[in-house]
Amino acid sequence: MAVTEAKLSLDDLTKAQAGLLQLGLYDGEVDGIYGKLTEAAFVQFTNALSIDTILDANSHAITNSLLQIPAVVRHVLEILGNGDRLLQKFTNSQRIFVNMGQADSNHLGFLDRGVNGCIAGSMKSLPNRNFAPSPLFSHIPTYPTRLASLPDGVNVVSYGEVAMLAGTQVRVRFRPYPDLGKIPNIENIGLEFLHPSIQEACICIGSVVNGQMLSRWIGRNSLDNVQFWSSTKILPLLYTICKANEAQPNQAIAGCVIADPKAKNQQPRTFSEMAQRICNYDEADGMTSNALAAMFKQFGTPSELENWFKGITGNQTLSFQGRYGEKPYIEQPTLLDTMGRDVIDAAKEPHRGDNLISAYDLTRIVSQIAWHRHIPPTNRLPAAQWHSLSNLIIAMGQDTARYIDAAIAALGLLYFIDDPVVISKMGFGYSEQRKQSELTYTACIQFVDRLATSHEQSLPKLRSVNMTLRAVLDLKNPNREALEIDSIMAATVTEILRRIVREELI
Repeated sequence: MAVTEAKLSLDDLTKAQAGLLQLGLYDGEVDGIYGKLTEAAFVQFTNALSIDTILDANSHAITNSLLQIPAVVRHVLEILGNGDRLLQKFTNSQRIFVNMGQADSNHLGFLDRGVNGCIAGSMKSLPNRNFAPSPLFSHIPTYPTRLASLPDGVNVVSYGEVAMLAGTQVRVRFRPYPDLGKIPNIENIGLEFLHPSIQEACICIGSVVNGQMLSRWIGRNSLDNVQFWSSTKILPLLYTICKANEAQPNQAIAGCVIADPKAKNQQPRTFSEMAQRICNYDEADGMTSNALAAMFKQFGTPSELENWFKGITGNQTLSFQGRYGEKPYIEQPTLLDTMGRDVIDAAKEPHRGDNLISAYDLTRIVSQIAWHRHIPPTNRLPAAQWHSLSNLIIAMGQDTARYIDAAIAALGLLYFIDDPVVISKMGFGYSEQRKQSELTYTACIQFVDRLATSHEQSLPKLRSVNMTLRAVLDLKNPNREALEIDSIMAATVTEILRRIVREELI
């Protein structure tokens, strides 16, 4: 597919040509004419944008100057919408990671990036693995404050109740957030662009109207109950918060510790530490992500936890009674408040069975966490208080998968995204039963978008979107599957973000 001629002013195009010339991508005249040479230079520039582009200081400065021109970035977004450029980009990046000793099938380039990055020499199996910390790392403490605020309608706007898909005459409507236990209307068109390997998906986009978050839901097989691996680990954490806040509404979960009544010499650990370890896979002293998630499940019986979940989402056919492949870190944990008093005790019944839920279920839960302050109190997570949900938000900000980091870099959006929030939880595994690799990702992405998507749109706009994706790949080679499915997920998340910014997906 040919690249459409850029809609750049003469001044912007001249600046772009000059920058592309300095980068060695353009060898034509700086004449403000969008010809074949300019088109080819823009394509090369777009293909070069990635999370780990290695540039000298001068090239870095020139690239940054180009990415501060709105028309240039809009054209980059347009170019990336042609064909499968994004998948090629991320596939090539993954191959480079492998060739440089930065990644392998056990330590993937995007899924296992980690919020803290990786210092060269710190990993014995991959001594060359060297990734910088997430560019969003310093933003994480502000996530709860950002999610609690709303656009003022003067400096930052939202979509309104009705919006039009860019480049079409199609109008979409945002509806009130669904009641507890009620499945919303999930449209089954609009996600045809997803890669065939994305077998289940659910996306919920928000719009603020009169101080309330309205929603639009779209999906692909969004109500099919399947295994979502470690993405479901946020559920027992959330259940613990709801039970603790029901018992002590004013007690923030961050001040609570988890103890083993049978181990007198074991130091109690804070909820915050354990929640973060589940999300960022910082594992030590037997505190693995799987063992900790299994431990939090013990704060309710299998049927209690499953029925709690069904009562929230309305999906009466889900199953949520399994563990995570390891025994609980503490078999019978106790949650204690700051005074050392019991808040909740463990149930004695062990969890055994399946964790089979839908993409909708996870998207619903993540949206309720992120939008807690902006949906009616009767539609919120039962008994959950913002002071405790904020602690889970901080933990989810430290998810090891950094797909949005990669997406922002690949799309050249760094200078047009303000107040970013990315909370997420990944899951990955090879199913011996199904003989295929499966990768899941659930997230809320919110930011203020300063890149006008049309000449009429001049005010920054709040973008708030929740998504759950599940990719499946069977190539009869688990190592190859792991690398390719990671690239597919990175490209898919990036394409969703590209469409959100261009308002092709609302």
